[in-house]
Amino acid sequence: MLSGDYHTHTTYSRMNHGKGSVDDNVRAALALGLKEIALTDHGLRHMTYGMTKKAFPRFLADVAAAREKYPDINVYAGLEANFISPNGVIDVDPDVTDKLDVLVCGYHKIVRPKFGGTAFLLRNLVTKNSRKALVKNTDAYLRAIENYEIDILSHPNTSCRIDLKEVGGLAAKYGTYIELNGKRVSMTADDLIMLASLGCKFVMDSDAHSPDRVGDVSYPLEIWKTSGLPMSLIHNWDRLPDFRSGKVKR
Repeated sequence: MLSGDYHTHTTYSRMNHGKGSVDDNVRAALALGLKEIALTDHGLRHMTYGMTKKAFPRFLADVAAAREKYPDINVYAGLEANFISPNGVIDVDPDVTDKLDVLVCGYHKIVRPKFGGTAFLLRNLVTKNSRKALVKNTDAYLRAIENYEIDILSHPNTSCRIDLKEVGGLAAKYGTYIELNGKRVSMTADDLIMLASLGCKFVMDSDAHSPDRVGDVSYPLEIWKTSGLPMSLIHNWDRLPDFRSGKVKR
């Protein structure tokens, strides 16, 4: 069974994007018998849903309070960072990542770009199926994996086409997990088989935006079963993952 859910959103994802509090999500995870949960609201440069810098200390305090209140589950502070540049720059600075237990990263459309990021974002809105977009997107992912201790790549290939083989190969080398997302899986069973052959490590996460969705991985589970791959390759299924950043202390 699922042991941990490392991609969940709370009301710190603004504009009513997240529906429950940190405490709500933790209690939902406890009710399911999960051993771990990460709270991973949107990064600081998401223009509509992002965590604000002002709110970040309150978020950390809420996570610390939940950790003390619920000793039977490991509670982790995280963020779902955004790509903001074709150079692989993401929207979390060292003063933020130093305070996180888990770093999730994925492509999202509505972010404040930097360093040539406007063209990068527009390309994925206007010419997302072009060869040029695929090459540029892939390069951004590769640079990010090299330059940041990204623990999990969230919903790869969603709204941002990449060369899964190239990205998967580098993720396997650096120990970044490939996420099978509870809301959207833009990878086929054949893609999963190919990624597994590269030595990729996988996690299944709910991407819950309300407490009742915490731990819900029914959608990716069906796709995984179609692939015929063993559940032992899912590192949060009857086991706990070892994150690349090494910040999680159990």
